[in-house]
Amino acid sequence: MAPSQDPLYAGLGQAVRMATDLLAALIVGGGLGWACDTYLFDSTPWGMIGGLVLGLVAGMRNAYRSAQRWPKT
Repeated sequence: MAPSQDPLYAGLGQAVRMATDLLAALIVGGGLGWACDTYLFDSTPWGMIGGLVLGLVAGMRNAYRSAQRWPKT
């Protein structure tokens, strides 16, 4: 399917992609932190908190990089 030429839908698609990237990074970071707490260390809840923070940072970085690639008009 060809990309939409309507700027509203193009911008909406970009916003949904950035939100999905951020959510995925939070889920992966939180999951890895939880796994570290549960199976590797006895540091509950600090591993999950650290994983969520790292996931947030990674998601924000990905969103920023995605926004930089968006063409300026």
